[in-house]
Amino acid sequence: PLGWIMWLLYQVIRNYGIVLILFTILVKAALFPLSIKQQKSSAKMAIFQPKIAEIQKKYANNKQKQQEEMMKLYEAHGYNPMSGCLPLLIQFPILFGIIDVVYNPLTHILRIPKDTIASAVEILKTNYEALGQMVGQQQLQIVSEMQNPEHAQWFASLGADFVDKVSHFDYTLFGLDLGQIPVFGWNWLILVPILSGVTSLLVSIISM
Repeated sequence: PLGWIMWLLYQVIRNYGIVLILFTILVKAALFPLSIKQQKSSAKMAIFQPKIAEIQKKYANNKQKQQEEMMKLYEAHGYNPMSGCLPLLIQFPILFGIIDVVYNPLTHILRIPKDTIASAVEILKTNYEALGQMVGQQQLQIVSEMQNPEHAQWFASLGADFVDKVSHFDYTLFGLDLGQIPVFGWNWLILVPILSGVTSLLVSIISM
């Protein structure tokens, strides 16, 4: 389903980087009610914490009574201690879905058949072995090599339709090639993981 959303966005805006930003906003908006629910649950838990500590201390030698008193406390305030876990459990499959969509643009955005992608992967592996290079994210590297004039001929046997689709796939964001892997050094691409880390840290601090 996430792949279909990305595909629809790409039909309107033919730039993968911008589509990725819009896609992120849509996913965040969809998850917003769950985030609010999780934060409310955390806030309630913080309020209960002194009372829970008091019960644990009072019935330290009677675990059964301790459990009973804590259940009474939860029932009196209409609180379910498991309610905070549900939003996290829902977000996990969505997170893995997003990763799959981002790493596999040939499948989800360009809708290239599985057998053609498999053939392209084999061609990539064969040529990378000859160059003594390692294959990482296969579909991203296929896009990158297809748009490299020196290596585009590797995939000529897969047909004109495949070559045309992949070679014209705009996999950039404001001039940055998103198919490249950031490396330490003076390059703009290294800003992507740095900004990602800094913003994640700020969101965590603000949330706390």
